[in-house]
Amino acid sequence: MVKEIHEDDLQQRLRADDKSALELVYKSYKSEFLNYSKRFQINTNETLDIYQDAVIAMYQNFTVKKLELKDSSVKTYLFGIGKHKIYNVLKKSNKHLKIVNEVEDFEEIKVDADDLNYYQKQLSELLKNISDSCKELLRLYYYRNLTVSEIVEHTNYKDANTVKSHKSRCMKRLKSMVRS
Repeated sequence: MVKEIHEDDLQQRLRADDKSALELVYKSYKSEFLNYSKRFQINTNETLDIYQDAVIAMYQNFTVKKLELKDSSVKTYLFGIGKHKIYNVLKKSNKHLKIVNEVEDFEEIKVDADDLNYYQKQLSELLKNISDSCKELLRLYYYRNLTVSEIVEHTNYKDANTVKSHKSRCMKRLKSMVRS
């Protein structure tokens, strides 16, 4: 069923508030999302709620904001929303994440400069002025939501304290650039 989905057609139908397109997305990716979410050790009922919330949020973005994905698929976008909803649930329940992260196996979503607000544009410009190691560390920590110990595992940092201190220096540098 999933292989029959044509991205451009699907996105157009979602933007046009086509309920059958919503149903197609819901049914096509449900079992795959449930399988994906098993690594987070959340019960099935809660996972179903998260999936439904993610589908609704995705659908609203298409219908209300007329979202147009150029560099990612509907599935990637939906799973990204779902992943962040899972993280929020885990944070609220104070569960610690033990996630098998495939650092190399993820698709980055590119955002057009026109889609950014004033502060996001400012931050984007400031990030161009920091070192590559700072950019990579901040990307892993804030964008990819890796823990300090996971960053140590996937990089050449000596230990968690080194990562923490480097992150702290990077953030101080960014903050000083914001103030000036």
